Amino acid sequence: MRAAALLLSVALSIPAGSASAALSGYWDSTKIIHAVLGRSEVGDALKQQPIESIVETDSGYRVKSRDCTVDVRVDRHNASKPGPGSFKLHVGQGRCH
Repeated sequence: MRAAALLLSVALSIPAGSASAALSGYWDSTKIIHAVLGRSEVGDALKQQPIESIVETDSGYRVKSRDCTVDVRVDRHNASKPGPGSFKLHVGQGRCH
């Protein structure tokens, strides 16, 4: 009984910081990738060519077509209450060769 009370006490004293991570890494990344692909600026930067790859970078994602590449920075904002956070996308300058 004493062990159960101690365990409950410890569990209740842990901050609820992890409660804001309601989405798994998979669902969080799919939400962001869908938003990246929905931006017309990304299509314009790729000269409307088909996408060949999407790679995660330190600051967001790099999207490549046959001749072009564009970096999209993702600024994440933690939620003020339990649930998924929000994010803002910043589409960089396309580079084509």
